Amino acid sequence: MKQRSAMVAVWTALLIAVGIALSLSAMKSGRTDFESPVGEEPGPRGTTTAIRPWPEATEVRLFVEDVSYDERARTGVTMSNPKGVVLNAVQRATLDRSVTLYRMTAKEYANAVSAACFIPHHFFRYYDKSGRQLGELAVCYCCGGVDFSPAFRNLRRNEEWQFDFDAVEKMLKEMGVPTEVNCDA
Repeated sequence: MKQRSAMVAVWTALLIAVGIALSLSAMKSGRTDFESPVGEEPGPRGTTTAIRPWPEATEVRLFVEDVSYDERARTGVTMSNPKGVVLNAVQRATLDRSVTLYRMTAKEYANAVSAACFIPHHFFRYYDKSGRQLGELAVCYCCGGVDFSPAFRNLRRNEEWQFDFDAVEKMLKEMGVPTEVNCDA
């Protein structure tokens, strides 16, 4: 019995030593599970499809819920500019290029995570030539989420909307519109 206990102890120590050696080796090389070593291609990626929301829209307006939560509670007002800002042709093109549909691989889907919150403050509303609202793209710079209302397209479980936050943020800054709105609440 003592011999069996000794063998279990030896094997346990050996496995622990191998684990430590592998961990130190990974740390020394600087490689993590999210990086590929030099010369090695990353695993297969899903497919990206460009999407132009409501192409029949003749006007897109930006609305920003930029009033503080305290002032909202006191006044009931959520936006300092309730009429919104009409995007020009260049701004509309930037917005249109920023929206894509991403279909994940099975491995990506198995490891996918999503934001726990979605409290958007930037709303791009699409209107037809008669002034009727066709839909809305809601953007949250706090959590990095986007959504369409009404649903522009029903998503499959392995699909997600992706958005070029940097390109649109640059455009918004040029327009004098902040992106970090009420993110600390």
